[in-house]
Amino acid sequence: MLLCKGEIPIEKNVIVTDINGKRIGATYPKRAKGLVKNGRAEYASDCEKCTIRILDTHKPTVDVTEVNNMGKVIDFDSRDFKADKSCENNVIAKYFVTDKDGENVIAYSIGNWNWDWTQICCDKKLEKNTDYVFRFVIVGGYCNTCNETSRFEIVPMPDGSLTDEAYEDRYTYDLAQNRYKPVLCKKTDEGMLRLFEIPFSTFDCEDFRFVFIAMHAVATLYAPKEFSAYADLEDTNFDQLRDEINSKNSEDNSANVVMDFTGAHVTRSTVTDLLTMARFGKSESVCIDFTGAFIEDDKPDDIQADADDTGSDDIAVELMDVADN
Repeated sequence: MLLCKGEIPIEKNVIVTDINGKRIGATYPKRAKGLVKNGRAEYASDCEKCTIRILDTHKPTVDVTEVNNMGKVIDFDSRDFKADKSCENNVIAKYFVTDKDGENVIAYSIGNWNWDWTQICCDKKLEKNTDYVFRFVIVGGYCNTCNETSRFEIVPMPDGSLTDEAYEDRYTYDLAQNRYKPVLCKKTDEGMLRLFEIPFSTFDCEDFRFVFIAMHAVATLYAPKEFSAYADLEDTNFDQLRDEINSKNSEDNSANVVMDFTGAHVTRSTVTDLLTMARFGKSESVCIDFTGAFIEDDKPDDIQADADDTGSDDIAVELMDVADN
């Protein structure tokens, strides 16, 4: 298929699975619609039409070989990727972890919470005029201020090397805040887990570079598993994640109030008001630091007004203890 420069190709972005949910390939939206219309397949979800399931009753009538040839799958492998030497401030780490299934897997962490631009890459030689799908799992890769950089890039290299012209023709996928939609989005103890499947075509090129970029967020990359491995995890999304973070911050703020009066000049009536709030306020704990503070007497009128407002000998005793200390 020949494309003019600037023309967007139609992607084979509909996932094809067998009756058990195991991926067997990918196809065009129009082809998927035809399979469903002819009763050969069904959509895996009523609300989304990005996955179709081949029906057992029609398996003999479906050309599974054709489906398999629609897209060859490349899974992320941390052993293939290295730090891009063109970046001076790469922040990376590889380590073994034990996942929820008890398996020891390699985690590839990239980026930090500062502004260090981190980039890892790997080069592969692929078949010409072939459709592929690149799959990977990313945990994290986002920050609360929503100004992180999190990207995946596919760079065709017709001359076998990375030139300025080749880099300009790269395919860029913005992973930040799910601007490019993942296939799965799940909640884990580590954070939000997202599984991406990136379809692309090699056309008349066989040398490609795959690049992950991170800045102002820590992203951990894993080799992907079959969909069924994530079935018991709870679905989530960025809106739900933000709501949970805001709710937690609200609870933390209401549970602890810290006031620093170190070295300050305050009146006795001010101290009394603060102690009253600490004793009868809604917060679970209040910390008031009067270290080195100078507590001075109120004017006579203020003292009388303060006494009328509080009417509490207990607070007066607490006030004197604070003043003495």
